[in-house]
Amino acid sequence: MWSVVPSLGVCLQELLVVFTQPSLAAHCQIVVGWLMCLGNRTEFRVFEAIRGQRVSRRLRHPFDRFYNFFSRSAWRVGDLAHQVTRQVVLALQPTGQVHLIVDATLLHKSGHSVWGIGWFHDPVASTEKRAMTALANKWVVLALAVRIPGTQKSFCLPIHAMLQQSGPGQPAEAELARRMLQDVLSWFPNRQILLVGDGGFSAQQLLRALDQRVRYVGLMRSDAALHETQVPPRRSRHQGPTPKYGPRLPSPCQVAERADQGGDQRWQWQTIEVDAYGQKRRFQVCAFGALWPTVFGQRPIQVVVCRSLDKGYGQVYLYTTVLEATAAWVIATYARRTAIEGTFKASKQVLEIQKPQHRCRQSIEKLAPWVWLMQSLVALWYLTEGRRLPDARAARRRLGPWETEWSYRHMMRLFRRLTIRQAINAKSHSRHDLHRLANQLENYLYLAA
Repeated sequence: MWSVVPSLGVCLQELLVVFTQPSLAAHCQIVVGWLMCLGNRTEFRVFEAIRGQRVSRRLRHPFDRFYNFFSRSAWRVGDLAHQVTRQVVLALQPTGQVHLIVDATLLHKSGHSVWGIGWFHDPVASTEKRAMTALANKWVVLALAVRIPGTQKSFCLPIHAMLQQSGPGQPAEAELARRMLQDVLSWFPNRQILLVGDGGFSAQQLLRALDQRVRYVGLMRSDAALHETQVPPRRSRHQGPTPKYGPRLPSPCQVAERADQGGDQRWQWQTIEVDAYGQKRRFQVCAFGALWPTVFGQRPIQVVVCRSLDKGYGQVYLYTTVLEATAAWVIATYARRTAIEGTFKASKQVLEIQKPQHRCRQSIEKLAPWVWLMQSLVALWYLTEGRRLPDARAARRRLGPWETEWSYRHMMRLFRRLTIRQAINAKSHSRHDLHRLANQLENYLYLAA
């Protein structure tokens, strides 16, 4: 019943190098079905939304080729991520450095027969006093951070994802982030990359042999073992190995304590204002150069101990490989990492990425990255073409004071409006066509029940 909106179809047609022609046709139909689905987005309900009518589960359904798209088709997630990333970067960040954010998230699943499922720490459900775990698939996601036009806020578009499995001998999230970063470096050999991650990615698997084209901003643990950047010369006739690092520095939390005391001239607070978390905020900072041997080896980094003077934000310890960066830049850059949390929230609440009840390895490895990549294509379509359409301008005038046009819910409402309008225009030649369209629209609305 539904067909792809032409402006979005241009983006989907560029994925022809990833799929065969039959798989590309199934792919376009599934994208439309996923966006037009009104009920819970299980695979069966999505496939029903493609035709806009219910299908009895007691009879043989015609959805085998859609199921096979995830479980048996030969396309690979890496190839699809490459093509989507190329479109997004060339359209939204054609020059300059590529700003990436890496983070991990849980997709809650039930049933021990689900491939790759395990018990993982759940940071959303955990508190300061109690750590919670959840049975889920854990995904490490790499996203592109772009500025929302006319604002200082960031918008995150997922461009790559890898599944982390539980158990000994399995790659950690830092190792999976390193593999995805290597893919992006190979896709854009002449571009510099700015990568931002939280404390879980402050590990030597990712940062020890970091490419020189990559600038990193991350979160440091409070008891990190830091050293001076200057290695003292070895004294003559001194026995023992040659020192590799300078004298031991106080840990970040000890630096904050010494700055509070104010006795040492080196450890002094400085008050700055930074545009972070959507508004201008005041911070106390203490920045210094150091070595972090357990993570970076002998590569020097800059450490920024910062404490917010506004309510709601505490004390954190940041670092960067950009030695000439200011403390304000480090704080503002790390603050943009929160944009990926909004992306995860939209994928779970709006696109309902956790609803499909698949179990086999092929479907588990493909479906979640496919949803995130299509989420990025929808955002790309809206940023470049969709928001300029007359229907988009009319929809923006109807937004309430609590709504924003940059939400995925608004983008999907616009897509559904355009898709239905396209179907009406295509079938309004005669009274018979209008009656048939009315019946199809009625059946489509029944799918929401």
